[in-house]
Amino acid sequence: MKKVIISMLAVFVLFGCSNNSPKVAEQAATDMQESPAVIFNDMENALGGIPSWINEKTISRMPEGASAHSGIFVTRVDGEDLYSYTFRENFSNINEKLPVAVIVEGYVFSAENNPSLSVIVDINENNKTVLWKSYALNDVITNLNQWIPFAARFSVDTPVSPDYQLKVFGYGGGKVAYFDDLKISFEY
Repeated sequence: MKKVIISMLAVFVLFGCSNNSPKVAEQAATDMQESPAVIFNDMENALGGIPSWINEKTISRMPEGASAHSGIFVTRVDGEDLYSYTFRENFSNINEKLPVAVIVEGYVFSAENNPSLSVIVDINENNKTVLWKSYALNDVITNLNQWIPFAARFSVDTPVSPDYQLKVFGYGGGKVAYFDDLKISFEY
């Protein structure tokens, strides 16, 4: 009985010391709206069905003799799967503010020169493209058969709406390439 009373007393003391004032909640909401959203995916949990990500069938392990940039899983593009694991979300679910730029960072691995290899940003309204931009990765790849970092900044230079959808994905033009440790951030 003493343990129950002591536990209840501890809960009351902790609750009494907490600050749940409306000002704190308002400030937290303001901070969330003003802070840039960052989405990171290392592909390790992709097969579990992460919300906002589609095309799980492209998640695989690297071939024998090669390893992922981190962990054991990557997203692969090839002749059958032209597009990588894809981030897909409405702007209103990312932040209340609309971005002026989308920044995509990550790592790419290719065994051959591929002028089509790129990262794509597609902004659409009900699947009708409003803005489509690509960042060519062939020039970034200085050495084949190794992980190469990339960073692409896509200006959002067309008016967008909170209900527009953003898609970010890799494209391989039918050739084999791998992507890992994707990070998507925004400038507001």
